Formats: sequence, C-alpha cells, structure tokens
Amino acid sequence: MSKLPIDVPKEKLQQVRMDMFRKVQREKRIKKRIFSVAIVSLFCLSFLFSIRVSPTIASQVAKIPGFKEIVLAVVRDKGIKDIVDNGYYEEINTTQSKNGLSLTLQGVIADNSGLVLYYDADATFDMSELYLEEVKLFQGDKEIEGGASFTNHQSNQTRFSSSVDYSYSEPFAYTSKDFKVVFRFYEKDKGNIEITIPFSLQNEIAKEKIITANRIVDVGGQKFTITQIRRSPLRTSIDIELDEANTMQILALDDIAVETENGERREGIKYGLSLGGDNRDGKFTFNLQSNYFHDSDSLKILIGAVHAVPKGEDYIEVDFGTKEVLMKPDYLDWDISVTQQGVSVAAKKWDDRMRHSFLNSAVKADGTTLEYTGSSFSDDEQYLYATEDFENYDGKAKIYINYFFNPIGKNIELNIPLQ
Repeated sequence: MSKLPIDVPKEKLQQVRMDMFRKVQREKRIKKRIFSVAIVSLFCLSFLFSIRVSPTIASQVAKIPGFKEIVLAVVRDKGIKDIVDNGYYEEINTTQSKNGLSLTLQGVIADNSGLVLYYDADATFDMSELYLEEVKLFQGDKEIEGGASFTNHQSNQTRFSSSVDYSYSEPFAYTSKDFKVVFRFYEKDKGNIEITIPFSLQNEIAKEKIITANRIVDVGGQKFTITQIRRSPLRTSIDIELDEANTMQILALDDIAVETENGERREGIKYGLSLGGDNRDGKFTFNLQSNYFHDSDSLKILIGAVHAVPKGEDYIEVDFGTKEVLMKPDYLDWDISVTQQGVSVAAKKWDDRMRHSFLNSAVKADGTTLEYTGSSFSDDEQYLYATEDFENYDGKAKIYINYFFNPIGKNIELNIPLQ
C-alpha cells in the first residue's frame, strides 16, 4: 500500500521553532539576569564582609536596596561582621504594603540574647512626617515581652533603611521558629498605618557560651565582682555585682572592652543597648561587640575608668508642678532646669564626646516608677546638653544620676581564663 502524502506545514513549524527559540533565549536571559544579580549581590556581600569596609566603599554599596542597614551594622560592629562571615545572618526579603507604605523585612539575626530585624521602607508619599510609634514581636501567637529599641523618625522623604533591636535580660527560649512583627506608624494625613510581616527562622539557634569569672575588682576600697561572661553571636555580656559594703555608688564603667590573646578588641555597642539592669539594685550587665566565633584560651577585660559618687548623694529632687529643682548634691556643678515633662542639663565637657545621658531613672513621691519616655542631646565647644523626658506628672520626683565624671580608678586590666 502506498503511503498517503502528508502535508507538512513547514512555514508554521518554522514559526513554532522560532517562537520556541525566542522563548528559550528569553528564559536564558532572565535566568542570566537573576544569576548576575545574585552574583553581584554575593560579590558585594563577600567583598564587604571579607574585609574591614572603609566608610567610602560602604557608603556606595549601602545605596543598593536591601544592603544599607546591614552594611552600616557591619562597619560599626565587628560582631555583626562575624555573623555575616559565618552565615548566621538570615535573609528574609518579605514585603507587605498598606496605605501607600511598603515595608520589606530584609533579614534577621536571632540568638538567646536578642533579636535584630533589618528592614527597608518605601512610600508613595512624603515620609518626612512619618513616625514609627510601636513595634510588637510575636512568637507564634504569643507577644514577646520587653521593649524594642528603634529609631522612630527618619528624615528621608521616599525611602529609608533601619533596624529594630530586641535585647533579652534572660536567655530567650525559641519554642517556635515562626514569628510575626507588627509595625505601627503614624502620619499626620494618613493616621495610623499598621503593617504585619510574618517570618520563619531557618538557622539553629546558637548556644550561649558562659564563662564563670568571679573576679573581684577593688578600686580605692570600692569593690565589684565580674561574675560571668556570656557570649552569643549578637553580643558579649559581662555580668557585674556591686559590693553592698561600698561607701560610694558606682555609676559607670567607661570604655569597657574585651581583648583576645591575639589583640582582637571588642568594645561597647555604640548603636543599641549597651547596659542592662540597674546598678542601684547591685547588679548590671555590659553588652559588648561579640567575639562568639573566635576561640581563645583567655580574655582580657579592659576598663578605662570607674566613676562613683558618695552613696545617698546620687540623685536630685525636682517638682514638676512648680518646675523647680528642690535638691541637688553639693558636688553637682550642672545647670539644671525643669519643664512640664522633663529635666534639662548643661554639663561642662570633660573630653571630646558629643552627647551623653545623665538622668534617665526616676521615682515619684509615692515610690512608684516615673516612666522615662526619651531624650535629646546637643553640644558646643564647652558644654554637653541633654533633655531627659518622662511621662506627664505634676508632682515631686527623685531622679537618679546615672553618670557623673568622677573617676576613682583608671586603666584596669583583668585576665580571665576561658578553659
């Protein structure tokens, strides 16, 4: 039997082949672009985090969307650089939008000592009057107690990058790796804008490394004990207890740092919570840049200066109703004025620092806490200026001095074995 002639639509097949060829080429180009972007991003990350980034380079790379805040964190904190170098930083890259405002949760760092969220904000409107009023963090459906540290206002008009820092006084238990963060903004024309972003952690939570120290430090008869050193990826925490027999109230330890055997130095956290606890309760903690990923046989603790004032003379008394200073210690040479909600201080400079908090803890006449709400700082060639604000209150209050330049000891070094 002869075969029937088959009419092959050559032109149509050729067109199909050309269409398929173009489609494959388009997909290749798309994949190539995605791959190229990934390579560029990876190169930027590798370049940034394999060396100590210069401010000039960092300022250029920080312009890339999603890079700015983590780049700045790496530049100012060696511990964050270690986190990225060791793959502990988790990229999230999830975006939610509402009322013309878009938030992208770029990444997260989480350990037993805290949790840091890095995010970008974009808007279709001028954000110069946009304020972040509250951030809530939930593990599953349970809200995590404890306040978040964040910048509530940015001067940028269309885009900014920032972070939210949670610091836990007790090791946090990650009973679930599913979280959500709720940002509540306020804008004068749009009112409240609330955006919720869910996210899940993938990394195993790094275990805290605890070193028992129990080293007593005696400075002019005033004693304190470094009880333990706790190391996590986000911070190195030094726990301190004050001796009850001290005749002076230790207010501050300046320029505290840790140094490893090879001279690697980790200092205080400049952008974040550097001090936990209350020295008037006899216990407090200094949080330093982490050296979690570096093992050594010993650590050296360095203390630049210990500042103290006579016990019982570590506070001022004010009346918010009459806006008067009722009492201040004889040694206190500050100019102090009282407003409806705060106390303003002008303190003569003792070094080249540009800002300082002096009075941020207070109790009302009935002994209950007067809530601290914020502060503002400025300086000139001679003086440091600080205004510390509290909740609305028209009565008398005792406000504790948390810093006064009066060194009773300087340049202290302690060697702590880690084995």
